[in-house]
Amino acid sequence: MNVIVSMVSLTCFLYSNGRDEIPLLRWAGPEGSCPGTYEEWVAQHPYSDFSYIIDDIVYGDGRAGIVAILTDQTLATSLAFEIDQLIDNLQFEGYTVLSYQISGGEPETLRSFLQDLYATGNIEGAFFIGDLPVPWFEIADDFNTYGYAQFPIDLFYMDVNGTWLDTMNTGNGKYDGHIGDVNPEIYIGRLTPQGLGDDTLLIKNYFSKNNAYRLGSLRLRERALVFVDDDWIPWAPQWAADVALLYTDTMNYWDPETTRASVYRVKLDTTQAWVAVFAHSWPGGHSFTYNSGTNHDYYYSTEYTNQNPPTNFYNFFACSFCRYTESGNCGGNRAIFNQTSGVGAIGSTKTGSMLDFHYFYRALNRQEENGNTLGEAFKYWFDCIYDSVGMDFNRLCWHYGMTLLADPFLKPIGHVVGVEEVPYDAAISPLTVLGNPVSTTLLLQLSLSEAENVTISLYDCSGRKVTQLMNNGIAAGQHIINLQCTDQTGNQLPNGVYIMLVQTDSETITRKIVKIQ
Repeated sequence: MNVIVSMVSLTCFLYSNGRDEIPLLRWAGPEGSCPGTYEEWVAQHPYSDFSYIIDDIVYGDGRAGIVAILTDQTLATSLAFEIDQLIDNLQFEGYTVLSYQISGGEPETLRSFLQDLYATGNIEGAFFIGDLPVPWFEIADDFNTYGYAQFPIDLFYMDVNGTWLDTMNTGNGKYDGHIGDVNPEIYIGRLTPQGLGDDTLLIKNYFSKNNAYRLGSLRLRERALVFVDDDWIPWAPQWAADVALLYTDTMNYWDPETTRASVYRVKLDTTQAWVAVFAHSWPGGHSFTYNSGTNHDYYYSTEYTNQNPPTNFYNFFACSFCRYTESGNCGGNRAIFNQTSGVGAIGSTKTGSMLDFHYFYRALNRQEENGNTLGEAFKYWFDCIYDSVGMDFNRLCWHYGMTLLADPFLKPIGHVVGVEEVPYDAAISPLTVLGNPVSTTLLLQLSLSEAENVTISLYDCSGRKVTQLMNNGIAAGQHIINLQCTDQTGNQLPNGVYIMLVQTDSETITRKIVKIQ
């Protein structure tokens, strides 16, 4: 999907000038704590022979591209219903879906598999579900400040055409260089509830929320919380403006004495679709500074589980907070594997994060070709960094750990597979349902201030359009409309609950109706 990119060159110039002045994130964990290593990860997840099973190939109608779902074979049978439901939803959106069960393998073999899917199937993105191979990268002196660093790098899978090098410690299983065509060709989203409990139950619950979001019953108020701790206050107004490219309603906090964990905790209880938090962190929590920088308080990763904030999406400008290899201690996973909300998080597996946020939020904005998915916007952001700004060592340190913990095919706004029933004030509504369908009759009262074209359709609870009842021009005034609730062939619709979508030239109205005979 293409994205409108007006004034990119000017914006890049403005942003690049101040980038080197932005204070680095730092590991804020307890004294003596440190991130887990590649060697520890491989010891717990030893490599085995790679194999795959073609689960399903479902063809869309061409409105969207071709995507792949790759599921850990040990989970595939238990998640069969959830995967089938996701495939149905994606097909409804126009995607062609290639679904596979994956067993074993090393990062190189899985990347080769993706390269084949890209070359032969032209996939635009892939969704990893379960314990799939994790590629790692190492840096001799991170930011020329922090010394040796190693971290998971999903960009390895996103760039299928570039060359990844292992030269610093040859043969140790970690990459340290990236050359050639380094732009990502595809996007990757990952669900790996490492160490949080029963993987099957956690992923099942995630997909229950995912489906509810797609059908409109997990849509939260379209606003964002922007919470910026002390070190980045000079950049906070611009970063909040970037978030406002997606949600114009933003709640902004960046006072040195009030951006505290105790305040953040309270603000998270306010319903919002998106949270952007900027804080020194570690996988186990955020550290907030107060009292002129002499004191800190903490919001722990486990609180995202226990507090269960009414938020669907997170952008974590937070050191290593999405390091999904940390067993039970990845804050990004805690945010999306909680009970009732949370379906997407973006953040870094290392000391680093997203900058130049405007690329990402602009791509998600629904005004530009109805918005892009999380995966499309994530890939687009990387493309803009490479093409417009360049990827020097500093930017590599900032960005190469960026990862998407989410179904990458979700759109934060403007995205409902089904049709949501919108609450309304009967006193001002131009539409009144005078009688629910008894047998086949639906009686409506419609008031129009001017002549308009009126389309009336019915959708079932899965979001499938079952019939169109009207598509006519209607004169101004008050009208009583008697409709026959039959399908396009004249057969009666089954009894059940339906969503009626009424579209005029000036507005869209939805109502829930119940067919009882």
